[in-house]
Amino acid sequence: MDAVTHQNPTYHTCPQCGAKGVEFEPQSQKLQCTYCGWQGEVPQTEGDISEQSYEAFLQKESAQQVVLTAQEIKCPGCGAVTSFDPQNVADSCAFCGTHLNVQPQTANPMLAPQGVLPFLATRQKTFTQLLRWLGRNWFAPNDLKKLAQPENLQGMYLPFWTFDSHTRSFYRGERGEAYYVTESYRDSSGEAQTRQVRRVRWYPAQGWVERFFDDVLVAATRSVPAPRLEELVQLGYSPDGLKVYEMGYLTGYRVERYRVVLREAFAQAQQKMDAVIREDVRRDIGGDEQRIDSVKTNYNAVTFKHILLPVWMFSYRYRGKSYQVLACGVTGKMLGDYPLSIWKVTLAVILGLIIAGIGLWAVTASESEESPEPPRQEQSYSPPAGSQRLGLP
Repeated sequence: MDAVTHQNPTYHTCPQCGAKGVEFEPQSQKLQCTYCGWQGEVPQTEGDISEQSYEAFLQKESAQQVVLTAQEIKCPGCGAVTSFDPQNVADSCAFCGTHLNVQPQTANPMLAPQGVLPFLATRQKTFTQLLRWLGRNWFAPNDLKKLAQPENLQGMYLPFWTFDSHTRSFYRGERGEAYYVTESYRDSSGEAQTRQVRRVRWYPAQGWVERFFDDVLVAATRSVPAPRLEELVQLGYSPDGLKVYEMGYLTGYRVERYRVVLREAFAQAQQKMDAVIREDVRRDIGGDEQRIDSVKTNYNAVTFKHILLPVWMFSYRYRGKSYQVLACGVTGKMLGDYPLSIWKVTLAVILGLIIAGIGLWAVTASESEESPEPPRQEQSYSPPAGSQRLGLP
């Protein structure tokens, strides 16, 4: 089986017109020539996606790696290693937008994937949603949309690992049972009062909990921040859509090789499993509160898969800084960051101050109108001593 980083030239050459423009088309789920419109089915491999034994793989890891004849290129900006298409004489990194002017190298041996989730969201659909996404972000600079062109969207397959495991965990802890007592106290005025105070009695607890974990997903890329990846996988990826790995699904798209090796990935999977196991332990302890002193877990029958998930990426540089927008290759839903327009932010601050000032003036004026005027006092005139009062005799 060919390895992930090799874009098979057979799929690039159209059998009808001979042009090197065949790529996987998400809407039809077929291979399609971008020149003459020819369509063909993606070759299918019989059987299901295979799970591999984790322990068995570690014992003969080097024997299961594939020696590649394909070419890869490493980005000098972010370090991402992706497949290289010799037809692209000038290209940029899909992750950070850095211009790639380094020479490609022969790919190193690696483990070929077992499964791939094909693209379903087309470039045009994703581009339309990108424009809407930028339009909703009012603080983005107006000239940012000039950078958002369909050809600047890059289809990328990101590497992931999945793990299955049956776990059995022994724990020690304490179960807390709440009760209430009546307490006397004096309030601020010195009066005697009573109140109910909650207290907890603690009892030792220990036991076993078991759970089977299926398809615990761990990212094998370092090119996208981990929190961003956690958000990304919630946008519509489902293991139900996985296909047995075939090069045809990758045609016309880039592929990043895994940078998180299997041992490290399983350690991350264990952390995710442990968080769930601790919740199981709390439920097993019961009571009103729980204390967990220790948990020892046995991970049995551990299996794994190396899979590829589709992502549309819009990476660009704006005023010397890199920005990245990611879209789920299945649904087209996206997330990302963008620069702030200084004049828009300044305008918003000024408008906010004006509105706040108007509001303060209105409140002050309203209070002035509601305040009653003091009663007028009539002033009497008394002539100074020694003067004569004018009048009729």
